[in-house]
Amino acid sequence: MPTRPPKVSPARGLSPRAVSDLLFHARASNADLRPDTEPIGVALPRVIREAEARDEEGLAARLLAAWSDTVRAHVEAGTHEVSLSGGVDSAALCAMAARHAPGKVRAWTMDVHFADAVERSNARRMAKVTGAELVDVLIPDTVLPDLFEHAVLANQTAILNARAVASYVFYLEARRQGAGPVLLSGAGADEVLQGTPGALASAKARVDEDRTLAVRALGFEAMAAVDNLRAPFPAGSRDHEEPPGAARGAVDNSGRPLDEAPHGDQESKPSTGHFPSGNDGSDQAVGRREDSTPVDNLRTVSERRNSDHAPRGPPVDNLGTVLASLPAPWELPQEDALPSEELRYAKWVLAELILPPELRGARAHGLTVRTPYLDEGFARVALALPESVLQRDGFGKWLFRHAVRSLVPDEVRLARKTPRYGHTALSSPVRSRWLELYRAWLSPSRLDSLQVINTQGVLGLMERYFRLPPDDAQAGPMDRLLMRLMSLAMLQAHTKAPP
Repeated sequence: MPTRPPKVSPARGLSPRAVSDLLFHARASNADLRPDTEPIGVALPRVIREAEARDEEGLAARLLAAWSDTVRAHVEAGTHEVSLSGGVDSAALCAMAARHAPGKVRAWTMDVHFADAVERSNARRMAKVTGAELVDVLIPDTVLPDLFEHAVLANQTAILNARAVASYVFYLEARRQGAGPVLLSGAGADEVLQGTPGALASAKARVDEDRTLAVRALGFEAMAAVDNLRAPFPAGSRDHEEPPGAARGAVDNSGRPLDEAPHGDQESKPSTGHFPSGNDGSDQAVGRREDSTPVDNLRTVSERRNSDHAPRGPPVDNLGTVLASLPAPWELPQEDALPSEELRYAKWVLAELILPPELRGARAHGLTVRTPYLDEGFARVALALPESVLQRDGFGKWLFRHAVRSLVPDEVRLARKTPRYGHTALSSPVRSRWLELYRAWLSPSRLDSLQVINTQGVLGLMERYFRLPPDDAQAGPMDRLLMRLMSLAMLQAHTKAPP
Protein backbone atom coordinates (compact mmCIF):
# COMPACT_ATOMS: atom_id res chain seq x y z
CA MET A 1 0.00 0.00 0.00
CA PRO A 2 1.27 3.52 -0.75
CA THR A 3 2.52 5.50 2.21
CA ARG A 4 2.35 8.97 0.70
CA PRO A 5 -0.57 10.78 -0.94
CA PRO A 6 -0.35 10.84 -4.74
CA LYS A 7 1.08 13.97 -6.30
CA VAL A 8 -1.52 16.60 -7.02
CA SER A 9 -1.01 19.24 -9.67
CA PRO A 10 -1.03 22.80 -8.33
CA ALA A 11 -4.47 24.37 -8.35
CA ARG A 12 -6.30 27.24 -6.81
CA GLY A 13 -7.84 26.76 -3.40
CA LEU A 14 -11.39 25.51 -3.11
CA SER A 15 -13.99 28.18 -3.63
CA PRO A 16 -15.98 28.87 -0.42
CA ARG A 17 -19.11 28.99 -2.56
CA ALA A 18 -18.30 25.58 -4.06
CA VAL A 19 -17.81 24.14 -0.55
CA SER A 20 -21.15 25.41 0.74
CA ASP A 21 -22.98 24.43 -2.43
CA LEU A 22 -21.61 20.89 -2.28
CA LEU A 23 -22.61 20.37 1.35
CA PHE A 24 -26.07 21.82 0.72
CA HIS A 25 -26.67 20.17 -2.68
CA ALA A 26 -27.11 23.66 -4.09
CA ARG A 27 -25.75 23.07 -7.57
CA ALA A 28 -26.60 20.71 -10.40
CA SER A 29 -23.04 19.43 -10.60
CA ASN A 30 -19.99 19.34 -8.36
CA ALA A 31 -17.72 18.35 -11.23
CA ASP A 32 -15.87 21.66 -11.05
CA LEU A 33 -15.21 21.56 -7.30
CA ARG A 34 -11.50 21.95 -8.07
CA PRO A 35 -10.66 24.26 -10.96
CA ASP A 36 -8.36 21.72 -12.61
CA THR A 37 -10.80 18.80 -12.40
CA GLU A 38 -11.81 17.22 -15.68
CA PRO A 39 -15.56 16.53 -15.53
CA ILE A 40 -16.90 13.04 -16.09
CA GLY A 41 -19.00 13.15 -19.23
CA VAL A 42 -22.25 11.23 -18.89
CA ALA A 43 -24.07 11.35 -22.22
CA LEU A 44 -27.42 9.61 -21.80
CA PRO A 45 -29.65 9.25 -24.89
CA ARG A 46 -32.48 11.79 -24.92
CA VAL A 47 -35.26 9.22 -25.07
CA ILE A 48 -38.56 8.88 -23.25
CA ARG A 49 -39.93 5.56 -22.09
CA GLU A 50 -42.73 4.09 -24.15
CA ALA A 51 -46.15 4.25 -22.52
CA GLU A 52 -47.07 0.58 -22.66
CA ALA A 53 -45.69 -2.79 -23.65
CA ARG A 54 -47.38 -4.58 -26.52
CA ASP A 55 -45.00 -7.52 -26.96
CA GLU A 56 -42.95 -8.31 -23.85
CA GLU A 57 -41.16 -11.28 -25.40
CA GLY A 58 -40.25 -9.17 -28.40
CA LEU A 59 -38.88 -6.45 -26.13
CA ALA A 60 -36.89 -9.00 -24.14
CA ALA A 61 -35.38 -10.41 -27.34
CA ARG A 62 -34.47 -6.91 -28.52
CA LEU A 63 -32.89 -6.07 -25.17
CA LEU A 64 -30.83 -9.28 -25.12
CA ALA A 65 -29.67 -8.68 -28.70
CA ALA A 66 -28.57 -5.15 -27.80
CA TRP A 67 -26.71 -6.50 -24.77
CA SER A 68 -25.00 -9.17 -26.84
CA ASP A 69 -23.88 -6.66 -29.48
CA THR A 70 -22.60 -4.26 -26.83
CA VAL A 71 -20.52 -6.80 -24.92
CA ARG A 72 -19.24 -8.42 -28.12
CA ALA A 73 -17.80 -5.08 -29.21
CA HIS A 74 -15.72 -4.93 -26.05
CA VAL A 75 -14.62 -8.53 -26.28
CA GLU A 76 -13.62 -8.25 -29.94
CA ALA A 77 -11.53 -5.21 -29.00
CA GLY A 78 -9.58 -7.47 -26.65
CA THR A 79 -11.21 -6.77 -23.28
CA HIS A 80 -11.72 -10.05 -21.41
CA GLU A 81 -11.68 -8.88 -17.80
CA VAL A 82 -14.76 -7.98 -15.77
CA SER A 83 -15.58 -6.79 -12.29
CA LEU A 84 -17.92 -9.37 -10.75
CA SER A 85 -19.80 -8.40 -7.59
CA GLY A 86 -22.31 -11.24 -7.89
CA GLY A 87 -25.39 -9.11 -8.57
CA VAL A 88 -27.44 -9.71 -11.71
CA ASP A 89 -25.76 -6.82 -13.59
CA SER A 90 -22.19 -8.04 -13.23
CA ALA A 91 -23.34 -11.67 -13.57
CA ALA A 92 -24.97 -10.94 -16.94
CA LEU A 93 -21.87 -9.04 -18.01
CA CYS A 94 -19.56 -11.92 -17.08
CA ALA A 95 -21.83 -14.48 -18.75
CA MET A 96 -22.12 -12.54 -22.01
CA ALA A 97 -18.39 -11.87 -22.14
CA ALA A 98 -17.76 -15.60 -21.61
CA ARG A 99 -20.21 -16.45 -24.40
CA HIS A 100 -18.24 -14.29 -26.84
CA ALA A 101 -14.81 -15.28 -25.51
CA PRO A 102 -15.06 -18.83 -24.09
CA GLY A 103 -12.24 -19.69 -21.72
CA LYS A 104 -10.69 -16.22 -21.89
CA VAL A 105 -12.62 -14.24 -19.27
CA ARG A 106 -11.08 -13.30 -15.95
CA ALA A 107 -13.43 -12.00 -13.26
CA TRP A 108 -12.35 -9.82 -10.34
CA THR A 109 -14.32 -9.73 -7.10
CA MET A 110 -13.90 -7.87 -3.82
CA ASP A 111 -13.50 -9.42 -0.37
CA VAL A 112 -14.27 -6.65 2.11
CA HIS A 113 -16.21 -7.01 5.33
CA PHE A 114 -19.32 -5.16 4.15
CA ALA A 115 -19.63 -7.08 0.87
CA ASP A 116 -22.94 -8.93 0.59
CA ALA A 117 -22.40 -12.61 1.47
CA VAL A 118 -25.08 -13.83 -0.95
CA GLU A 119 -23.62 -11.86 -3.83
CA ARG A 120 -20.11 -13.13 -3.08
CA SER A 121 -21.46 -16.68 -3.21
CA ASN A 122 -23.22 -15.86 -6.48
CA ALA A 123 -19.98 -14.47 -7.92
CA ARG A 124 -18.26 -17.78 -7.26
CA ARG A 125 -21.17 -19.61 -8.85
CA MET A 126 -21.09 -17.40 -11.95
CA ALA A 127 -17.36 -17.97 -12.38
CA LYS A 128 -17.93 -21.72 -12.25
CA VAL A 129 -20.92 -21.62 -14.62
CA THR A 130 -19.18 -19.43 -17.20
CA GLY A 131 -15.72 -20.94 -16.93
CA ALA A 132 -14.23 -17.58 -15.98
CA GLU A 133 -11.10 -17.42 -13.86
CA LEU A 134 -12.05 -15.81 -10.55
CA VAL A 135 -9.62 -13.56 -8.69
CA ASP A 136 -10.68 -12.58 -5.16
CA VAL A 137 -9.14 -9.27 -4.04
CA LEU A 138 -8.82 -9.10 -0.27
CA ILE A 139 -9.28 -5.63 1.22
CA PRO A 140 -8.38 -5.53 4.94
CA ASP A 141 -10.47 -3.14 7.02
CA THR A 142 -7.38 -1.35 8.30
CA VAL A 143 -6.44 0.00 4.87
CA LEU A 144 -9.72 1.88 4.37
CA PRO A 145 -9.06 4.76 6.79
CA ASP A 146 -5.37 4.67 5.90
CA LEU A 147 -6.11 5.21 2.20
CA PHE A 148 -9.07 7.58 2.55
CA GLU A 149 -6.89 10.57 1.65
CA HIS A 150 -5.47 8.79 -1.41
CA ALA A 151 -8.99 7.94 -2.58
CA VAL A 152 -10.19 11.54 -2.19
CA LEU A 153 -7.29 12.89 -4.23
CA ALA A 154 -7.82 10.26 -6.93
CA ASN A 155 -11.59 10.93 -7.10
CA GLN A 156 -10.98 14.71 -7.19
CA THR A 157 -14.17 15.34 -5.27
CA ALA A 158 -15.75 14.63 -1.89
CA ILE A 159 -16.61 11.02 -1.13
CA LEU A 160 -19.11 9.95 1.44
CA ASN A 161 -18.54 6.39 2.58
CA ALA A 162 -15.97 3.64 2.84
CA ARG A 163 -17.25 1.90 -0.27
CA ALA A 164 -15.67 4.60 -2.40
CA VAL A 165 -12.38 3.96 -0.62
CA ALA A 166 -12.79 0.20 -1.12
CA SER A 167 -13.21 0.81 -4.84
CA TYR A 168 -9.92 2.72 -4.93
CA VAL A 169 -8.15 -0.10 -3.07
CA PHE A 170 -9.80 -2.74 -5.26
CA TYR A 171 -8.27 -1.23 -8.38
CA LEU A 172 -4.93 -0.73 -6.66
CA GLU A 173 -4.68 -4.40 -5.70
CA ALA A 174 -6.22 -5.70 -8.94
CA ARG A 175 -3.62 -3.79 -10.93
CA ARG A 176 -0.84 -5.19 -8.75
CA GLN A 177 -2.15 -8.68 -9.45
CA GLY A 178 -2.10 -8.16 -13.20
CA ALA A 179 -5.55 -6.82 -14.04
CA GLY A 180 -6.14 -4.70 -17.08
CA PRO A 181 -5.28 -2.53 -18.73
CA VAL A 182 -9.04 -2.51 -19.35
CA LEU A 183 -11.88 -3.83 -17.17
CA LEU A 184 -15.62 -4.00 -17.79
CA SER A 185 -18.10 -3.12 -15.06
CA GLY A 186 -21.83 -3.38 -14.46
CA ALA A 187 -22.13 0.21 -13.25
CA GLY A 188 -25.05 2.12 -14.73
CA ALA A 189 -27.47 -0.80 -15.10
CA ASP A 190 -29.71 0.43 -12.29
CA GLU A 191 -29.89 3.90 -13.81
CA VAL A 192 -30.96 2.83 -17.32
CA LEU A 193 -33.09 -0.18 -16.32
CA GLN A 194 -34.80 1.16 -13.16
CA GLY A 195 -33.03 -1.35 -10.99
CA THR A 196 -34.18 -0.01 -7.63
CA PRO A 197 -37.87 0.71 -7.01
CA GLY A 198 -38.24 4.01 -5.19
CA ALA A 199 -34.70 5.21 -5.98
CA LEU A 200 -35.80 8.79 -6.69
CA ALA A 201 -37.72 9.10 -3.42
CA SER A 202 -34.83 7.60 -1.46
CA ALA A 203 -32.37 9.97 -3.10
CA LYS A 204 -34.51 12.99 -2.26
CA ALA A 205 -34.77 11.77 1.33
CA ARG A 206 -30.98 11.62 1.55
CA VAL A 207 -30.66 15.09 0.06
CA ASP A 208 -33.10 16.39 2.70
CA GLU A 209 -31.10 14.68 5.46
CA ASP A 210 -27.87 16.16 4.13
CA ARG A 211 -29.35 19.66 3.95
CA THR A 212 -30.70 19.36 7.47
CA LEU A 213 -27.23 18.66 8.81
CA ALA A 214 -25.61 21.21 6.52
CA VAL A 215 -27.61 23.93 8.28
CA ARG A 216 -25.58 23.16 11.39
CA ALA A 217 -22.32 22.85 9.50
CA LEU A 218 -22.65 26.06 7.50
CA GLY A 219 -24.55 28.54 9.66
CA PHE A 220 -25.33 31.68 7.62
CA GLU A 221 -23.92 30.04 4.51
CA ALA A 222 -26.76 27.52 4.67
CA MET A 223 -29.26 30.34 4.81
CA ALA A 224 -27.65 31.85 1.72
CA ALA A 225 -27.88 28.50 -0.02
CA VAL A 226 -31.58 28.28 0.84
CA ASP A 227 -32.13 31.71 -0.65
CA ASN A 228 -30.16 30.83 -3.77
CA LEU A 229 -32.19 27.70 -4.34
CA ARG A 230 -35.44 29.63 -4.01
CA ALA A 231 -34.25 32.29 -6.46
CA PRO A 232 -33.30 31.99 -10.15
CA PHE A 233 -30.23 29.81 -10.53
CA PRO A 234 -27.02 31.89 -10.63
CA ALA A 235 -25.06 32.05 -13.85
CA GLY A 236 -21.94 29.97 -14.01
CA SER A 237 -23.22 27.28 -11.61
CA ARG A 238 -24.92 25.14 -14.21
CA ASP A 239 -24.29 21.48 -14.73
CA HIS A 240 -21.54 20.24 -17.04
CA GLU A 241 -23.32 18.78 -19.99
CA GLU A 242 -22.02 18.05 -23.43
CA PRO A 243 -23.16 20.57 -26.02
CA PRO A 244 -26.14 19.62 -28.18
CA GLY A 245 -25.09 17.33 -30.98
CA ALA A 246 -21.92 16.15 -29.27
CA ALA A 247 -20.97 12.58 -30.06
CA ARG A 248 -22.19 10.14 -27.47
CA GLY A 249 -20.14 7.07 -26.68
CA ALA A 250 -19.13 4.82 -23.85
CA VAL A 251 -18.51 6.36 -20.47
CA ASP A 252 -14.92 5.59 -19.60
CA ASN A 253 -11.80 7.18 -18.16
CA SER A 254 -9.64 7.09 -21.25
CA GLY A 255 -10.58 10.55 -22.49
CA ARG A 256 -11.45 9.16 -25.94
CA PRO A 257 -14.82 8.74 -27.63
CA LEU A 258 -15.62 5.14 -28.45
CA ASP A 259 -15.27 5.92 -32.16
CA GLU A 260 -11.53 6.39 -31.61
CA ALA A 261 -11.11 3.06 -29.85
CA PRO A 262 -10.55 -0.20 -31.72
CA HIS A 263 -13.82 -1.62 -33.07
CA GLY A 264 -16.40 -0.63 -30.50
CA ASP A 265 -14.17 -1.08 -27.48
CA GLN A 266 -15.64 0.32 -24.27
CA GLU A 267 -14.73 0.03 -20.66
CA SER A 268 -16.28 -0.18 -17.26
CA LYS A 269 -15.62 -0.71 -13.59
CA PRO A 270 -16.60 -2.65 -10.52
CA SER A 271 -19.71 -1.43 -8.83
CA THR A 272 -18.35 -0.34 -5.50
CA GLY A 273 -19.45 3.26 -5.39
CA HIS A 274 -22.83 4.11 -3.85
CA PHE A 275 -25.39 6.57 -2.74
CA PRO A 276 -28.67 8.09 -3.78
CA SER A 277 -29.09 5.65 -6.64
CA GLY A 278 -30.12 2.97 -4.21
CA ASN A 279 -28.11 0.54 -6.32
CA ASP A 280 -24.80 -1.20 -5.84
CA GLY A 281 -23.48 2.24 -5.23
CA SER A 282 -25.94 3.05 -2.59
CA ASP A 283 -25.28 4.19 0.92
CA GLN A 284 -27.57 3.09 3.73
CA ALA A 285 -31.28 2.49 3.55
CA VAL A 286 -33.28 5.67 4.06
CA GLY A 287 -36.72 6.00 5.56
CA ARG A 288 -39.53 8.20 4.36
CA ARG A 289 -38.85 11.90 4.21
CA GLU A 290 -41.40 12.60 6.92
CA ASP A 291 -39.42 10.33 9.25
CA SER A 292 -36.28 12.47 9.02
CA THR A 293 -35.12 14.10 12.22
CA PRO A 294 -36.34 17.72 12.36
CA VAL A 295 -33.73 20.46 12.27
CA ASP A 296 -34.87 21.93 15.58
CA ASN A 297 -34.12 18.65 17.33
CA LEU A 298 -30.58 18.72 15.97
CA ARG A 299 -30.02 22.23 17.25
CA THR A 300 -31.40 21.33 20.67
CA VAL A 301 -29.10 18.34 20.98
CA SER A 302 -26.09 20.25 19.69
CA GLU A 303 -26.66 23.20 22.00
CA ARG A 304 -26.56 20.91 25.00
CA ARG A 305 -23.08 19.88 23.86
CA ASN A 306 -21.63 23.23 22.94
CA SER A 307 -22.57 26.77 23.80
CA ASP A 308 -20.69 28.31 20.88
CA HIS A 309 -22.99 28.51 17.86
CA ALA A 310 -23.08 30.12 14.47
CA PRO A 311 -25.26 33.22 14.13
CA ARG A 312 -28.86 32.15 13.85
CA GLY A 313 -30.77 32.39 10.61
CA PRO A 314 -34.52 31.99 10.25
CA PRO A 315 -36.34 30.14 13.07
CA VAL A 316 -35.09 26.56 12.94
CA ASP A 317 -38.48 25.00 13.45
CA ASN A 318 -39.56 26.48 10.11
CA LEU A 319 -36.62 25.05 8.22
CA GLY A 320 -37.92 21.48 8.07
CA THR A 321 -40.71 22.57 5.76
CA VAL A 322 -38.46 24.91 3.80
CA LEU A 323 -35.78 22.27 3.18
CA ALA A 324 -38.29 19.66 2.06
CA SER A 325 -39.68 22.11 -0.50
CA LEU A 326 -36.32 22.88 -2.14
CA PRO A 327 -35.52 21.34 -5.53
CA ALA A 328 -33.33 18.27 -5.68
CA PRO A 329 -29.93 18.94 -7.28
CA TRP A 330 -30.92 17.12 -10.47
CA GLU A 331 -33.94 19.46 -10.75
CA LEU A 332 -31.92 22.66 -10.61
CA PRO A 333 -31.90 24.73 -13.82
CA GLN A 334 -29.21 23.71 -16.25
CA GLU A 335 -28.31 24.16 -19.87
CA ASP A 336 -29.78 21.63 -22.28
CA ALA A 337 -31.58 19.75 -19.50
CA LEU A 338 -32.53 16.16 -20.25
CA PRO A 339 -36.23 15.65 -21.04
CA SER A 340 -37.34 13.64 -17.98
CA GLU A 341 -36.66 13.63 -14.26
CA GLU A 342 -35.54 10.01 -14.54
CA LEU A 343 -32.79 10.98 -16.99
CA ARG A 344 -31.75 14.06 -15.03
CA TYR A 345 -31.50 12.02 -11.86
CA ALA A 346 -29.58 9.24 -13.63
CA LYS A 347 -27.06 11.71 -14.97
CA TRP A 348 -26.63 13.36 -11.56
CA VAL A 349 -26.16 10.17 -9.57
CA LEU A 350 -23.76 8.72 -12.13
CA ALA A 351 -21.60 11.82 -12.49
CA GLU A 352 -21.60 12.81 -8.84
CA LEU A 353 -21.62 9.54 -6.93
CA ILE A 354 -21.32 6.32 -8.92
CA LEU A 355 -18.62 6.95 -11.51
CA PRO A 356 -15.92 9.06 -9.79
CA PRO A 357 -14.80 6.30 -7.37
CA GLU A 358 -14.68 3.87 -10.28
CA LEU A 359 -13.39 5.73 -13.32
CA ARG A 360 -11.02 8.10 -11.54
CA GLY A 361 -10.06 5.56 -8.89
CA ALA A 362 -9.07 3.05 -11.56
CA ARG A 363 -7.26 5.65 -13.65
CA ALA A 364 -5.07 6.50 -10.65
CA HIS A 365 -3.64 2.99 -10.95
CA GLY A 366 -3.28 2.90 -14.72
CA LEU A 367 -6.52 1.02 -15.39
CA THR A 368 -9.28 1.98 -17.78
CA VAL A 369 -12.79 1.06 -16.68
CA ARG A 370 -15.67 0.92 -19.13
CA THR A 371 -19.40 0.65 -18.53
CA PRO A 372 -21.27 -1.31 -21.23
CA TYR A 373 -24.69 -0.61 -19.68
CA LEU A 374 -24.11 3.08 -20.44
CA ASP A 375 -23.06 2.55 -24.05
CA GLU A 376 -25.20 4.50 -26.48
CA GLY A 377 -26.66 1.45 -28.24
CA PHE A 378 -27.72 -0.46 -25.15
CA ALA A 379 -28.79 2.60 -23.13
CA ARG A 380 -31.04 3.80 -25.94
CA VAL A 381 -32.91 0.47 -26.00
CA ALA A 382 -33.07 0.21 -22.20
CA LEU A 383 -34.27 3.76 -21.60
CA ALA A 384 -37.11 3.37 -24.12
CA LEU A 385 -38.61 0.33 -22.36
CA PRO A 386 -41.99 0.90 -20.68
CA GLU A 387 -41.91 1.07 -16.89
CA SER A 388 -44.45 -1.74 -16.73
CA VAL A 389 -41.81 -4.26 -17.89
CA LEU A 390 -39.10 -2.95 -15.57
CA GLN A 391 -40.82 -2.76 -12.18
CA ARG A 392 -42.79 -5.88 -11.28
CA ASP A 393 -43.58 -7.79 -8.09
CA GLY A 394 -41.06 -5.73 -6.16
CA PHE A 395 -38.27 -6.45 -8.63
CA GLY A 396 -36.34 -3.82 -10.51
CA LYS A 397 -34.91 -4.57 -13.99
CA TRP A 398 -37.59 -7.22 -14.42
CA LEU A 399 -37.43 -7.49 -18.22
CA PHE A 400 -33.63 -7.65 -18.17
CA ARG A 401 -33.72 -10.41 -15.56
CA HIS A 402 -36.14 -12.26 -17.85
CA ALA A 403 -34.06 -11.61 -20.96
CA VAL A 404 -30.85 -13.09 -19.51
CA ARG A 405 -32.48 -16.29 -18.25
CA SER A 406 -30.37 -18.36 -20.66
CA LEU A 407 -27.17 -16.77 -19.32
CA VAL A 408 -27.66 -16.42 -15.57
CA PRO A 409 -28.92 -19.12 -13.15
CA ASP A 410 -32.27 -18.36 -11.51
CA GLU A 411 -30.84 -18.06 -8.01
CA VAL A 412 -28.59 -15.26 -9.25
CA ARG A 413 -30.84 -13.41 -11.70
CA LEU A 414 -33.86 -13.53 -9.37
CA ALA A 415 -32.00 -12.71 -6.16
CA ARG A 416 -33.75 -9.90 -4.34
CA LYS A 417 -31.76 -6.71 -4.15
CA THR A 418 -30.90 -6.24 -0.50
CA PRO A 419 -30.13 -2.83 1.01
CA ARG A 420 -26.40 -2.28 1.02
CA TYR A 421 -24.71 -2.44 4.37
CA GLY A 422 -24.65 1.10 5.72
CA HIS A 423 -20.95 1.17 6.42
CA THR A 424 -19.98 4.03 8.68
CA ALA A 425 -16.98 4.69 10.87
CA LEU A 426 -19.08 3.61 13.84
CA SER A 427 -19.78 0.14 12.46
CA SER A 428 -16.27 -0.52 11.17
CA PRO A 429 -14.15 -3.22 12.81
CA VAL A 430 -11.45 -0.54 13.01
CA ARG A 431 -13.70 2.13 14.45
CA SER A 432 -10.98 3.71 16.59
CA ARG A 433 -8.79 4.27 13.52
CA TRP A 434 -11.65 6.02 11.70
CA LEU A 435 -12.39 8.26 14.66
CA GLU A 436 -8.72 9.12 14.93
CA LEU A 437 -8.76 10.14 11.26
CA TYR A 438 -11.87 12.28 11.81
CA ARG A 439 -10.27 14.12 14.71
CA ALA A 440 -7.11 14.80 12.72
CA TRP A 441 -8.86 16.20 9.63
CA LEU A 442 -11.83 17.87 11.29
CA SER A 443 -9.69 20.01 13.55
CA PRO A 444 -10.54 23.71 13.96
CA SER A 445 -7.65 24.80 11.74
CA ARG A 446 -8.65 22.43 8.93
CA LEU A 447 -12.31 23.45 9.10
CA ASP A 448 -11.47 27.14 9.28
CA SER A 449 -9.40 26.82 6.10
CA LEU A 450 -12.65 26.09 4.21
CA GLN A 451 -13.84 29.60 5.21
CA VAL A 452 -17.59 28.86 5.37
CA ILE A 453 -17.77 26.19 8.07
CA ASN A 454 -19.39 26.75 11.45
CA THR A 455 -16.44 25.09 13.18
CA GLN A 456 -17.91 24.83 16.66
CA GLY A 457 -21.16 23.48 15.27
CA VAL A 458 -19.32 20.75 13.37
CA LEU A 459 -17.18 19.84 16.37
CA GLY A 460 -20.34 19.51 18.45
CA LEU A 461 -21.92 17.25 15.83
CA MET A 462 -18.75 15.16 15.65
CA GLU A 463 -18.63 14.62 19.40
CA ARG A 464 -22.28 13.64 19.36
CA TYR A 465 -21.63 11.27 16.46
CA PHE A 466 -18.79 9.53 18.31
CA ARG A 467 -21.25 8.58 21.07
CA LEU A 468 -23.92 7.13 18.78
CA PRO A 469 -24.51 3.38 18.53
CA PRO A 470 -23.77 2.10 15.00
CA ASP A 471 -27.42 1.32 14.29
CA ASP A 472 -28.68 4.78 15.24
CA ALA A 473 -30.83 6.35 12.50
CA GLN A 474 -28.62 9.45 12.45
CA ALA A 475 -25.32 7.57 12.11
CA GLY A 476 -25.53 7.30 8.32
CA PRO A 477 -26.45 10.94 7.57
CA MET A 478 -23.89 12.26 10.04
CA ASP A 479 -21.20 10.00 8.62
CA ARG A 480 -21.93 11.30 5.12
CA LEU A 481 -21.54 14.87 6.34
CA LEU A 482 -18.32 14.22 8.25
CA MET A 483 -16.76 12.28 5.37
CA ARG A 484 -17.63 15.08 2.96
CA LEU A 485 -16.08 17.62 5.30
CA MET A 486 -12.98 15.48 5.71
CA SER A 487 -12.75 15.12 1.92
CA LEU A 488 -13.00 18.89 1.48
CA ALA A 489 -10.32 19.49 4.09
CA MET A 490 -8.02 17.06 2.28
CA LEU A 491 -8.63 18.65 -1.11
CA GLN A 492 -8.00 22.07 0.39
CA ALA A 493 -4.75 20.88 1.94
CA HIS A 494 -3.53 19.75 -1.48
CA THR A 495 -4.42 22.88 -3.40
CA LYS A 496 -2.84 26.32 -3.51
CA ALA A 497 -4.77 29.27 -2.21
CA PRO A 498 -6.07 31.76 -4.80
CA PRO A 499 -3.56 34.52 -5.57
